[in-house]
Amino acid sequence: MLEKIEKDHYYHIFNRGINSSDIFKSDDNMVYFLKLIEKYLKGKADVIAYCLLNNHFHLIVKVVEEESMVTQAFSNLFNAYAKAFNKQQNRTGSLFEKHFKRKKIKDETYLKNLILYIHKNPQNHGMIKDFRDYKFTSFNSYLTKLSSEKAYILGLFEDIENFKFVHAKDLQSFENFAGQETNTTKTPLLQGLGDLVGVNIKQSMKDKFYQYIQDLQDFITVTLETIDGKATFQEDLWKRPEGGGGRTRVIQNGNVFEKGGVNISAVHGKLPKSMQAYFKVGDVNFFACGLSLVIHPKSPMVPTVHANWRYFEMYDQSGNIVDQWFGGGQDLTPYYLFEEDAKHFHETCKAACDKHHPEFYPKYKARCDEYFYNTHRNEARGVGGLFFDYCKATDDMTMADWYNFVTEVGDSFLDAYVPIVEKRKELSYTEAHRNWQEIRRGRYVEFNLVHDKGTLFGLKTNGRIESILMSLPPHVQWVYDHHPEPGSDEEKLIEVLKNPIDWV
Repeated sequence: MLEKIEKDHYYHIFNRGINSSDIFKSDDNMVYFLKLIEKYLKGKADVIAYCLLNNHFHLIVKVVEEESMVTQAFSNLFNAYAKAFNKQQNRTGSLFEKHFKRKKIKDETYLKNLILYIHKNPQNHGMIKDFRDYKFTSFNSYLTKLSSEKAYILGLFEDIENFKFVHAKDLQSFENFAGQETNTTKTPLLQGLGDLVGVNIKQSMKDKFYQYIQDLQDFITVTLETIDGKATFQEDLWKRPEGGGGRTRVIQNGNVFEKGGVNISAVHGKLPKSMQAYFKVGDVNFFACGLSLVIHPKSPMVPTVHANWRYFEMYDQSGNIVDQWFGGGQDLTPYYLFEEDAKHFHETCKAACDKHHPEFYPKYKARCDEYFYNTHRNEARGVGGLFFDYCKATDDMTMADWYNFVTEVGDSFLDAYVPIVEKRKELSYTEAHRNWQEIRRGRYVEFNLVHDKGTLFGLKTNGRIESILMSLPPHVQWVYDHHPEPGSDEEKLIEVLKNPIDWV
């Protein structure tokens, strides 16, 4: 649900190109966008900070007029830019995601840290070694021409020297960006943000990745809402008594999506005894964060999809990291087999992998085929994709390298899935097709409850049950000793699921 824009409040405004496509092809595009910001927002919203990247942007604004005027001003801004960009690039259609995202900034600590995040965004994305050399953020404008609002911002940082000093450090924790409370006790697991400015500021890998999955959740849910055209995601913020919490978003009863969830969580505390035995460790603390999604379309001609990207740390009793790794993947579960869909999904996965290592795709494709397999049925859950886990630092891959790989795969998800949905969502189907879909959904449930490690981890760490089991479809059948008709499309699917196929 889009947040209401209120006069005299600060907001984080952000959006990206539809399906992650570029919205800026050149420096000239960015210069033109900034000129349009000045033209359309002047007198309606003061821009406090900004960052423009190839396929998305961030703004911090103070709203100085009523909501209707400000909303219209943003609409005019985006429409004017899209029209000019489309003409220049000889393209048609939407340029931006349907709704620009806005998040109310409720306190000065949040505001300060968001400014740091936005100014350092190009460096965090690996686009440039030093964010101070990037031309399209507002950082350098604070060192030259100052408005009254920017003078106020500098006051939050005490003075210009401390403003530069804090930016030279890294960010500490983005936990409150997702609506979580800040941990002001400064445990080794999630340090607080209260005294961030000017002292001991360091962005850890867990904070960097947690911010990434928050942004990714926003982009995925907006895109799926646009495709559905009817249903929207219901959001629940929840807390785990032992530490941490999450943001669950569920869509139901839509035109395209019968049920789906796109969830993020960041949990921490003492590792339970059962998980100590699983990981073969002693009495340690842990932190785990990730984005997990499952989408069950209404039409049996549109496949179910699952994806997960996660990060895990373990600590000794002094708070030192003793182990850390990434994991994740994405896989497709069709009910009727369209070979070109399976090929497209795998080609997209391979393209993401190949940017980082030529052996990643065949290795993680094979692991996916092995993992998502119902051994008690002797058949795969679907046509696979990628699965990787325990991605730790080696001589060849640093943790930063693994971060870049995992986020590359995460960024590829919509490119892999959305074209399939768009191609199949209008196909006709019968009640018999629906019955087969529900029978196959039963096999999906069996895997999740019998074999899935993520479900097991969530249940054994006292995770939120509604979020863990959101992966279960709404309508399922178990038909005794069911076998499809010989030579049917249903039997064709079963034959494919018995043995993995090299789709690329």
